[in-house]
Amino acid sequence: MPLAAVPEELLHAVVARERVTPVITELTLEPLGATLEYLPGQYVLVCDEDYRVPVRSYSLASAPEPGGRLTLLVTRVEGGATSVWLADEVSTGDRVLVSGPYGTFVANTEAGRPVLCLAGGSGLAPVRALAQDAVRRGVPDPFTVFFSGRTEQDLIDQETFRDWGREHPRFRYLRTLTGAAGPAPLGRVGTVLPELVDDLSEHEIFIAGAPGFVAAGVRVARDLGCRPGRLHTEEFYAEPQPWGTEMSGE
Repeated sequence: MPLAAVPEELLHAVVARERVTPVITELTLEPLGATLEYLPGQYVLVCDEDYRVPVRSYSLASAPEPGGRLTLLVTRVEGGATSVWLADEVSTGDRVLVSGPYGTFVANTEAGRPVLCLAGGSGLAPVRALAQDAVRRGVPDPFTVFFSGRTEQDLIDQETFRDWGREHPRFRYLRTLTGAAGPAPLGRVGTVLPELVDDLSEHEIFIAGAPGFVAAGVRVARDLGCRPGRLHTEEFYAEPQPWGTEMSGE
């Protein structure tokens, strides 16, 4: 799909909102004109149409839709003007300004290699978009999503991922809990992943989440043989980062 050479600024209306975890809100946006062209895994900049709140970046949480709808996962950060505005103040029918797309956290759909995605918290957003795109293409290559949350309440869209696994033999969904008891696996990704797989030399690896989560995922992926050029990361910061840094979420 060809992408615009220059990122566009497009008005969207909020058409749905849902609190999907105690701190994460899912927003669905409808274009009020031209639609945004993007690739699964990319992110956009979001603010109000009068620029009264700071511009912040959010990964798109679904693969492109024919009608141009966009989905965001917003983690509410105490003191974060934009995340508080989106999570607490924006209502259905309100308008937001979206610009983009940005980012290189995208899959080579012709690579023909197995894919492993590691996600923590709202880092699930770009991973869900990549997974949804793979499902729409019939999951031609093995595709695994490994999602980390503190408790069961922090896990997003478990049933959707499990349904995809039942419908597509090459699709696999795993979750781990870091702060609660439950069925295995339990523990942090850096500890659990080597117990589940011993060789990632043929995989494409995508890791999205907080900086500490991403750093731990990178270490274990490299320890398990991930090759240079096949490791893709997206860090989600609680505070704004300098322009030019790959980032998503406030």
